[in-house]
Amino acid sequence: MKKTLGMLAFVWLSVSALAQSTASADPFLTRLAGNWQGEGMAFGMKAKVISKWEWTLGQKFLRLDLQYAMQSKDGKTQTFAGHAYYQAAGQGKYEGHWFDSQGNSYPIKATLDGDALTALWGLPGKSEGKSVYRLSGADKRFEIQDASKQKDGSWREFSSFKLERE
Repeated sequence: MKKTLGMLAFVWLSVSALAQSTASADPFLTRLAGNWQGEGMAFGMKAKVISKWEWTLGQKFLRLDLQYAMQSKDGKTQTFAGHAYYQAAGQGKYEGHWFDSQGNSYPIKATLDGDALTALWGLPGKSEGKSVYRLSGADKRFEIQDASKQKDGSWREFSSFKLERE
């Protein structure tokens, strides 16, 4: 009898944990999950980009792994890599944190508008930016636009990519 109760408790806890982790997966973030690659421009150079989005830490965060290789006019290749962790904060709002190969680390506040997630990142008065992630084509196409905030408050685009799901 004790073994049966113990087994039932184990099964219930396992099912409960699975349901809880699945329930924490935000519908929009789930649409981003997967591997993407494409081309565009970064810092005035042609670039190839790889963007991987995967659930991590018990499906509490969607991790972005972004890498791009830029071709300078003299033919040299420059690379850039970054990671972000996004978490749904409810009602179309998201929070996260960004880390990159230039040694930057920024908090992220993002909002959802239809098929576009707009992430504001950075530190006010120091370095601020905006990334817009837009899904289209039955979630098979993905656009990324990045801009930095200028001293006058305007936004200046520094990269733009069109990707497709692998």
